[in-house]
Amino acid sequence: MISSLKRIIAIGRNTLTEAVRQRVLSVLLIFGLVMVACSVFFSKLLIDEQIKFVKDFGCGAIGLFGFAIALLSTAQLIPQELHNRTIYTILAKPVRRVEFLLGKFLGVVLLLSLSVMLMSIAFAGALYWQEWQGIDSTQIGYDQRTPHWQSSPDMVNMYQRDILEIENQVRDPQLIEAILLIFAKLVMTSGIALLISTFATSSIFTIVTTFMIYLIGHMETVARQVWLGRGAETTLYQSGFLGILSLLIPDMNSFTIVDEILAGNRVPWAHTFNLLGYAGVYLIVLLALSEISFRYREL
Repeated sequence: MISSLKRIIAIGRNTLTEAVRQRVLSVLLIFGLVMVACSVFFSKLLIDEQIKFVKDFGCGAIGLFGFAIALLSTAQLIPQELHNRTIYTILAKPVRRVEFLLGKFLGVVLLLSLSVMLMSIAFAGALYWQEWQGIDSTQIGYDQRTPHWQSSPDMVNMYQRDILEIENQVRDPQLIEAILLIFAKLVMTSGIALLISTFATSSIFTIVTTFMIYLIGHMETVARQVWLGRGAETTLYQSGFLGILSLLIPDMNSFTIVDEILAGNRVPWAHTFNLLGYAGVYLIVLLALSEISFRYREL
């Protein structure tokens, strides 16, 4: 068991090293970091609107470029190994196929963790820069309106409330929930791409199919509600089809709760943990199906 875990970790570490060296992923990561950091320069709104804009833009950039990194890095795992014929050398050693598969996926998860962490740091820097700008502009506004406002207790209290509101918006702990949910969504996307790559013959097929499943996952809940809300009686076959579809296609639309967080609505941690648990269970199923598919694939 320990030796098997060591082999998985070694393959994962090697996969991470190879992924970091790829120029495409480096460009995507750097571009994502730049977009997050530059979000503070794209807004000329009021202070509250600027902070909300930076939040929306930052989380959107993390999700978008994280999705590109997850999809591109996972889609070429097995095809690239087959093209370079390195998979035969690895499997000729005392390495089982499941260890190879889990090691490769571990490398992608580590890559996503590193990417999301770096973009989150840039996101936090952009937010704190916005906080500093907001506090500075607030003080300037008070100085211009009332030159001697600091001698008035009421004005001082009003100023402190304004500063506290800016700090609360920037240092919102629910942003941690948003980042975790985005990361879980990215890992699920990698799991889908991994499953498809175990039987696909090209990276393009894996990328296109994963992207289609990703889109369907966002529309699945809405389509099911529209279908069931037509007022017509649902047959047993229709119910069975909806059930199978729910099992095969992940409910990506549930993770749009991030939008609620960014809108300032309170989302309990219990709901976030439920979504993370759903992502974990679905990921286990994906890895199990990937192992079965890869076990019987002719190499």
